[in-house]
Amino acid sequence: MTIVIGVGNDLRRDDGAGPAVVEALRGRVGAGLAVTDGEPARLVALWADADLAIVVDAVRADPPTPGRVRELDAETAALPTRPVTDHALGLGDAVALGRAVGQMPARLRVIAIEGDDFGFGEGLTPSVAAAVGAVADRLAGALASPGGAALPADDRTGREDG
Repeated sequence: MTIVIGVGNDLRRDDGAGPAVVEALRGRVGAGLAVTDGEPARLVALWADADLAIVVDAVRADPPTPGRVRELDAETAALPTRPVTDHALGLGDAVALGRAVGQMPARLRVIAIEGDDFGFGEGLTPSVAAAVGAVADRLAGALASPGGAALPADDRTGREDG
């Protein structure tokens, strides 16, 4: 089973990027789709039985390049335990919890979209909205391909590996 999990809050502008990707995938993929606020126990419950879990979240960067997309493999990347957006705990905490209780997916990919505006309000900034569309299209293509669970490792267009 494959699941795409959008993390964020669509009432905090660019923090809604993860949920927006999930919404853009509805009806386009056979994978499971979920939205959460990023609380570690909820993330672990969502990905526990997955062969592949893809977590999409907005992140802060200094200096920011709004709309830049970074992909991380949880097995090889150092994930922050401190939150990079307004979540109480970071994705690294969820991975640590999942490992501690034996509830990790077989493979975990993280797609981070750099945001600019995390203030109160609805709607993504234009560069983040464009990135959401590109990420959704790429995921839809990858998940619809034969085997449907592997993200192509050789496609570097529009993204940076972290």
